[in-house]
Amino acid sequence: MRKVTNSRLEKDVLMIINCENKTFNFTIDAPPSKSIYHRELIIRFLCGDHSNLQILANDGEDVRATKIILQILHNTILENEMGTKPENVGRRRTLYIPCNESGSTLRFMIPVAAALLLGKGREHHGITELCFQTTGRLFDRPIKELADAMMPHNFNFAKHPETRSIILSGEMTPGEYVIDGSVSSQYISGLLMALTLFNEPCNIKVVGNITSAPYIQLTQDVLEKYGCTAKHEGNVYYVKPGGYEAVASKGKLPDFAVEGDWSNGAFLLCLQRFSDIKVTNLNFNSEQGDRVITDFLKLADEVDNGTKLKSGVTWDITNSPDIAPYMAMVAPFVFDDITFTGINRLRIKESDRVAAIREQLAAVGVRTDEDEDTLTVYRYNPGEARNDSPIKLSSYNDHRMAMSAILLATILKTKIEIDDVMCIRKSYPEFLDYIASYFS
Repeated sequence: MRKVTNSRLEKDVLMIINCENKTFNFTIDAPPSKSIYHRELIIRFLCGDHSNLQILANDGEDVRATKIILQILHNTILENEMGTKPENVGRRRTLYIPCNESGSTLRFMIPVAAALLLGKGREHHGITELCFQTTGRLFDRPIKELADAMMPHNFNFAKHPETRSIILSGEMTPGEYVIDGSVSSQYISGLLMALTLFNEPCNIKVVGNITSAPYIQLTQDVLEKYGCTAKHEGNVYYVKPGGYEAVASKGKLPDFAVEGDWSNGAFLLCLQRFSDIKVTNLNFNSEQGDRVITDFLKLADEVDNGTKLKSGVTWDITNSPDIAPYMAMVAPFVFDDITFTGINRLRIKESDRVAAIREQLAAVGVRTDEDEDTLTVYRYNPGEARNDSPIKLSSYNDHRMAMSAILLATILKTKIEIDDVMCIRKSYPEFLDYIASYFS
């Protein structure tokens, strides 16, 4: 592929995605899995490996946020070991932790940083409180369930709307953490990685339904890779005490390895369905939950082949909210109607994705209905599309919705004007080169 810079994209506020009279037949690798990348970085860091923290050109903004925080934690620990920390015994010392707009980073690093720097029986490195800084909608996204689980363990949470920051203070203690699992699996994953730091037994008791359970298993798999077991019995997860110290004492760690990302891979496979591109670097035996896109596209193929009905279809997206926008874009070109259930979590992402999906589809002539927890998408009707050319869509500053707009342009073989494609940097910055090469 011809590599180009995306400097022109940086300058343009509006971007025309042009798929008129174009045939796309390039080969594209799915990017590294953001989910696995976060976990590998954090767990290796806690095992004592600080060699993978440099920022790479193709790192998405979420991975960059995690790397920057791990650099800050590493420097804080080094400062203490070298005896250069400020003399502030008895005074408050705040460590500022910039999460940008990464929900994964925030949910993982709250318990990890708390256990590392404020954990009972651990060296506190002169830190008395942690200030997690946020941008965009991150401050408004749910954190209460994690706070409720941690506060009984001698922690105080304070949210400061004026600075869009979350401040933690106290001394984190080991033991049993009780958490509502119905909002985010990332709370549980963050606690699993954090509690392994303690040398005393710890467990996580989950109440309610567990959402995105495959991603908790992903955390367990990466912990297991490094010899830090986290067993699951019923609704309780048990972590191995002092697991990181035991691994670090052995010296050599397993290889750093990150497979292809199924969240962005889902977008690419949907794109592939309506073009001649070839998608590579996906593990079809992956534990990543978003691999379910293959089941959805298989159903679409069966509908096209006449072996499944086009109407009255339901699809539960409770455990795959990140790829629901792509399913919704494909749906009106396959089904007479399909109802997506479990949509509540879509409303609390980087944008309100339920509203965003409906607005994008309405612009191209697709009717939708919504209630509290379902979204019904009907067959594409070109007579109901807007007459403006190119069709104007918003990304809502949401990388998934920007890619949804590109998918729509590809399916319809038309021009779409989108207000922002640069938000794609959050998870898939290298795709901007493909936009500049093929879609503009």
